[in-house]
Amino acid sequence: MESIKIKLVKIPQELIDAKDIRRQIFQKEQGISEELDFDGKDKKSHHVVVYYKDRPIGTTRIRYLEDNKVAKIERTSVLQEFRGKDIGKQIIEYALDFLNKKGIEKVILNAQEHAKGFYEKLGFKQEGEIFKEASIPHVKMYKELNKK
Repeated sequence: MESIKIKLVKIPQELIDAKDIRRQIFQKEQGISEELDFDGKDKKSHHVVVYYKDRPIGTTRIRYLEDNKVAKIERTSVLQEFRGKDIGKQIIEYALDFLNKKGIEKVILNAQEHAKGFYEKLGFKQEGEIFKEASIPHVKMYKELNKK
């Protein structure tokens, strides 16, 4: 898709944009509580936001675990009208490239069950059984990164 920009959040307005996307998708569309979505971990995380002609349309959050050797990708979301256009794939690829350059060895995420195949195409593997998070079936997934 032309005219899209994927970037690491650097200024307050970009974080506001990322949170607005999460509100629309997780809170309005999926009925997840604001307290669960905005869990107090945003300030210690990196955020990626995607713009289409200056309109925010997608986001993800990256948190660091285990002495900064493992990162967790969370809150990946794309506005409904932009789904099916590889925006989610580009967000994850951007995040993985960023994490690989930082020397992260492993990336984990909790994928909503319906998105498992999406993440498998990007090289993630399922770990464990299906579980409920925010009353939605999820599966834990991981991907080892190349050491550079």
